[in-house]
Amino acid sequence: MDISLIARSFQTHKQGLGTYSKMLYESIKNEKDFNINLISHDDSFFQKDSSLDYLFYFLIEVLFKLRKSDIYHAISPLEGFYLNKKKSIVTIHDLIPIKMAENDLQSKLTKFLFEKAIKRSVEFKKIIVDSEQTAKELSEEYNVNYDNISIVRIAIDPKFFPKNIENDIFTIGTVSHLNKRKRISLLIESFLEANIPDSQLLIGGKGPELENLKEISNNDNRIKFLGFIPDEEMNDFYNLLDVFVFPTQMEGYGLPVVEAMACGKPVIMLKDAYVPADVKNKTHISSIKNLAKDLNEKNFNCDIDANLKFAQEHSIEKMGEEMIEIYKNMI
Repeated sequence: MDISLIARSFQTHKQGLGTYSKMLYESIKNEKDFNINLISHDDSFFQKDSSLDYLFYFLIEVLFKLRKSDIYHAISPLEGFYLNKKKSIVTIHDLIPIKMAENDLQSKLTKFLFEKAIKRSVEFKKIIVDSEQTAKELSEEYNVNYDNISIVRIAIDPKFFPKNIENDIFTIGTVSHLNKRKRISLLIESFLEANIPDSQLLIGGKGPELENLKEISNNDNRIKFLGFIPDEEMNDFYNLLDVFVFPTQMEGYGLPVVEAMACGKPVIMLKDAYVPADVKNKTHISSIKNLAKDLNEKNFNCDIDANLKFAQEHSIEKMGEEMIEIYKNMI
């Protein structure tokens, strides 16, 4: 069976979509009946990591990279513009480009193209989602038949596990793409307000908000911007923390939350965050007003053992079993 996986990237440092794509490939690559063809922006002629490069990739370049296959799997709706609907699967992670579009020209263009891609891809033979929340949104907002939707949990790398790391200082941490939606500024402001003795705040990731966040930090040497954290260092990063805080406004799933749980760490999210309930409800729910107080009290309402078991459900083996069955039922 020839399967083409069409993605933005198969590299974990390319945000959540890159991680999802890599984990999907890892979960099915050893299936003896599959001949897998990877198509992505990773080997594009235009590699400046900008939205315009990606626009060229999914609107033009994909058309020339497609090969004849039994099944085509667009790993987001934008990769599915040229696919045969009767032979195609799409993964729809969330509707963030529509729901969180800003008022600038680039955001408006992305929203327009994403909505066109959604309307086309919901007619594919099969739809994969990460959560019940996205399935419900597609059913209600795009009249998608529930029978055509499969919920498959995202796999996390097996490298995430609890580890005893000695740390004499109370350490709060977060990691994400540093954009406005992630609301890292709220975490910084709450940390400064809490003013916890012998504490530090570690912020992993890069993004357009970096300089603004450094300004908000006011050169406080307890706040450390780590930049991009290599894959091989991520388990140690999580295990160094006393608590992981994910102050995002909206998320399709929230993979870093699950990774932190896999390392046995309590996680804080904010009450107004629009995140799938089966992830959010396992975290300590704070608020913008109370976050500083909660950090100071260091009393986080999380069931660490139950969360560890939940994280272990996000295995490559389980994702592979479910996806292999879906692919084989396509033929």
